[in-house]
Amino acid sequence: MQITAQSRKKFGKQVKALRSKNLLPAVVMEKGSQSLPVAINSVEFDKVFKEAGETSLIDFNLEGKSFKVLVSEVQTHPVSMRPIHAVFRKVDLKQKLTAQIPVEIINDEQNPLVKSGEAIVLKLLDEIAVEALPSDLPKSFVIDALKLVNIGDEVRIADLEYDRDKVEISEYDEDEAVAKLDRLEDMKVEEEAVVSEEEAVAQVKATQELSDEEKAKREAQRKEEKAEKEKD
Repeated sequence: MQITAQSRKKFGKQVKALRSKNLLPAVVMEKGSQSLPVAINSVEFDKVFKEAGETSLIDFNLEGKSFKVLVSEVQTHPVSMRPIHAVFRKVDLKQKLTAQIPVEIINDEQNPLVKSGEAIVLKLLDEIAVEALPSDLPKSFVIDALKLVNIGDEVRIADLEYDRDKVEISEYDEDEAVAKLDRLEDMKVEEEAVVSEEEAVAQVKATQELSDEEKAKREAQRKEEKAEKEKD
């Protein structure tokens, strides 16, 4: 996977001109260096980002220079949800880094208890932070819902499949639950009780009485305030 970019000299409101030309404003970040503003083809970015996500290495070509990057952040339009800005992180292939790896659940609709409407698969962690060399980062942690047989079954950190010799998870304990098969509670709509005429009249009277009591309290409070002012 590769992306071709060009240096960018338009900032702020001027980036609208770039987007009108189907160019996506972006920056390349490198530890210990200033950020590098660039512009890339929006269609090319969409295609690469769909495949690479934020965990796969990308060959970044910039005006004759080529280096490896990861997508660090993508800002999207609040309405169209189209990317409007991207941040790339230039990486050292020999140095470990920390990255957020997404959790992906598959076959949830094929789980027998889910199909019968008795249960639902809950994703308890959307992402898991790992430390590894850039080339060893897993694309995702995949959980097969068919392995959850009984209500209450869980997939823990210890159950995840990944290369433990190359990838380290230190943020969570081994017993931390990542996904769970839980009972699906049916939403019960309570039927409105039929109110008789006598009960309706009683409710109206109670409301009126409450209103009279409230009025009496407010009147007494006003008299007390007026008396205190006259003393002053």
